[in-house]
Amino acid sequence: MGMPKTFIDLFAGIGGFHWALKDLGYQCLLAVEKDEAAQKIYALNFPEKKRVKKPALNRLVGDIRTLTRQDPDDESTELLPKQIAERLENGFLIKKGAVGLICGGFPCQPFSKSGEQKGDKDATRGTLFRDILLLTEALEPDYLFLENVRNLAGKNHVHTLATIVIRIRGLGYEIEQHPITLSPHQLLASQGSPQVRDRVFILARKKGLKKGAAPGDVARLVKQVKESTDPKWDAGSILSERTKPKYKLNKSEESWLRIWEEFLKLTHGIELPGHPIWSDVFGNPPVITDEMPEWERNFLKGNHQLYLKLIKDPKRRKAIGRWLTKLHKERKNSEGEFVRIIPTSRRKFEWQANRAFKDGEKRTLKRLLIQFRPSGIRVKPATHYPALVAMTQTTIVGPLAGSKKTRPDYRYITPKEAAKLQGMYHIKFGRQADALSYKQLGNAVNVKVIKYLAERLTGAVPCETP
Repeated sequence: MGMPKTFIDLFAGIGGFHWALKDLGYQCLLAVEKDEAAQKIYALNFPEKKRVKKPALNRLVGDIRTLTRQDPDDESTELLPKQIAERLENGFLIKKGAVGLICGGFPCQPFSKSGEQKGDKDATRGTLFRDILLLTEALEPDYLFLENVRNLAGKNHVHTLATIVIRIRGLGYEIEQHPITLSPHQLLASQGSPQVRDRVFILARKKGLKKGAAPGDVARLVKQVKESTDPKWDAGSILSERTKPKYKLNKSEESWLRIWEEFLKLTHGIELPGHPIWSDVFGNPPVITDEMPEWERNFLKGNHQLYLKLIKDPKRRKAIGRWLTKLHKERKNSEGEFVRIIPTSRRKFEWQANRAFKDGEKRTLKRLLIQFRPSGIRVKPATHYPALVAMTQTTIVGPLAGSKKTRPDYRYITPKEAAKLQGMYHIKFGRQADALSYKQLGNAVNVKVIKYLAERLTGAVPCETP
C-alpha cells in the first residue's frame, strides 16, 4: 500500500499550502480557518466534495479547538490524542494513518517559561501550537510542514523554537534543530517569484520513513541554493498590460510624486544618503537633545549635512528654496490654524534605488517601485517587490518600471498581480473588496516556496545539491 497523498490544512487562510500541495497531487481532507472572510475565499476556490463512505475533500471547519477539546472555549476539556482520533474518524471519516501531511502557518504565541520546570508539554499549554501537536499525535502523518514569521528564528524566540523542536521530536519525528529561512526571490525564476518575503519553515518527517528527504538534507540544500544562486528578477514579469482606472493614483498622491521627482532633478549629480531624507529638517540646524535615541540624532545630523551640500551652489540654493515652499505649503483648518497640506509622512523620502541607475544617469521615479509608508515615501529598483503585508502599503509601479513599459501612469499593483507574487495564479476573489484581498494576500504563505520545499521533503523531486 502506497503512502497517502492527503493533507490537513491548519490555519489555512486563503489556501497557500493547498495550492502548492494540489500541484503535487495531494488531496485536502480537512481545512481549519477561523476568519470568516478567508473561509469564503477558501471555499470559493476549493469547494467541498462529499464522497460515499469516504472522507469529504476540502471539508472546512472554523476553529481547531472544535477538534481538540470537548468545549472549544474551555482549556480543561482538552481531549486525549486517542479521543481526537476517534472524533475525526466518527465525524469526518478520517482515520489514523490515512493522512500524509499536516501543514499550517500557525500563530506564534509565546510559550510558558514554566514549561522548563514542569516539562515541555506544559510550555505549550493554551497555545494553538499545542493543538497542532495533539492532531499530529492523534493522526501520525508522514510529514509535518509549518510556516511562521522570520522572527521565530531570532534571539527573542529561542525558548519557543527549542520547545517546538523538542515536542515534535518527542512525537517520533526527524526535525532540524535550526529551521529553514527562505524567500521566494532567493529561488531561480522557474521556482520562485520577485518578492522579498523571508519566512521560517519547520519540516518534520516520521522517524523510519524512507520516502522523501530528511529535513536536515532539505535545510542544507536551501543553504547552498541561497549561497550559489543570484536570480535576476524583473518587476514587470507579473504586471498586466491593462488595468482598471481605479488602480491609478489620486491627485494628491500624484502631486507628492511630482514634488519628489523635482527633487531628484534638483539633486542630479549629488549622491543621496542611505538614511531617510526629512525635508522638515532642511533649513536651520536641527535641535538635538541627549534624550533623543541615537538613530534620530544621526538622521537629524545627516539631513542637515545634506541640506548644506545642496545649498552650496547659489543656483541650486534658490531652486531648493522654491521646492521647499511647494512642499511646505499651508492652509487653514476648521479651527483657523495653519497646517501643512502635505502630510508629514509624505514630506519624508526613503531613497533605496542607487543601484537602479548607472553613474551620471538621471534619476527618475518613473522607473522605480514606490510605497507610501508611515515612515515616508520609499522607492526601490524595479527588480523584486517588497513583501506584501496585511497593512495598506500596496506597491506602486512607475510608468517605466520593469520590462513591460506600457503603462501611461503610476498605478498600484492589482490584487491579481499581488496574487501572482504569492504564486496564486488562478485564485478567485469573487466580489470581495480589494482592500480585503490585499490584506489576505499579505497574510498568506508563498505557494512557490511551499511547493519547492514540499516536493523535496516528500520526494516528489530529489533533494539534490546544485
